[in-house]
Amino acid sequence: MTLNDFAGWAGYGLALTGIAAAGLFLVAAGGGFAGWAVIAGLASLAALSGSAAIFGGVTRHDQKMHHSTPHML
Repeated sequence: MTLNDFAGWAGYGLALTGIAAAGLFLVAAGGGFAGWAVIAGLASLAALSGSAAIFGGVTRHDQKMHHSTPHML
């Protein structure tokens, strides 16, 4: 597996995890579960920022090395 494939799939998986955690955050906050809302909000933030960091870091590296950027197919 190349670095671009890893970055594409890991970024995609973390983004989906972040979106799911954001949904859990909204449900917990709406239901009055403040503790679970904080946990879900932090998990969402961590997953989305991790996705952006992986994809952004590999894209920057590939641009410096004149390679193609990460893609799914």
